[in-house]
Amino acid sequence: MLLIEIAHPTGRLDDHDRELVSRAVVDLFLDAHGHATETIRRARTATHIAFRELRGWWTGDGPLPDDVAPPLIITLTVPEAWREEAAGTFIGLVRTAVKRLDDHHGRRRPRGSLWVRVDGVPDGSLGLDGRPATGADVLAFLTEEFRTAWESGTSAPVPEGRLPDPICGMTVADGRNSLVMEDDGRRLGFCSQGCQDAYAREHPEAVVV
Repeated sequence: MLLIEIAHPTGRLDDHDRELVSRAVVDLFLDAHGHATETIRRARTATHIAFRELRGWWTGDGPLPDDVAPPLIITLTVPEAWREEAAGTFIGLVRTAVKRLDDHHGRRRPRGSLWVRVDGVPDGSLGLDGRPATGADVLAFLTEEFRTAWESGTSAPVPEGRLPDPICGMTVADGRNSLVMEDDGRRLGFCSQGCQDAYAREHPEAVVV
């Protein structure tokens, strides 16, 4: 799930700019490397990027000059259960996407002109297809196709030295700082605490190692 609203001063981004930023966000957030094809496909349907023009934009120094990169306020909406773990990564990816826009125009962005806010929505206050949902519901929606493939044994093979995340299909390094569980003699890795928690709920016999 990726809901992003990008607020900018009226007239300071054109259609090409908005397309460039949108494509950069999709490329960065939905990078297929290390992710299951099924999960990426479902995530694309749940990715929405919208732009909002705001009139009369002032800073503490007054009206905006025309010769600098326009200020941006970018809001990402995620389930509250994801916010703390994901916020730092998401903010960094948005910063990189905006840098692509600035580099395209050959301009340097003034400090303090890009603000990124990651908003967490409590369970039951986020509507998935118009129905109240939890963070676990959203995760189940995003990973449904992969989990069907995993359970049927048709998911893609895991590269050497990596561990499979049986929830979302991402492959994880088998390292000291990785989230790892063992279940029925099989070693499994998890890309996030959310995926590990989901597996633990469904497989109480699994052991954290």
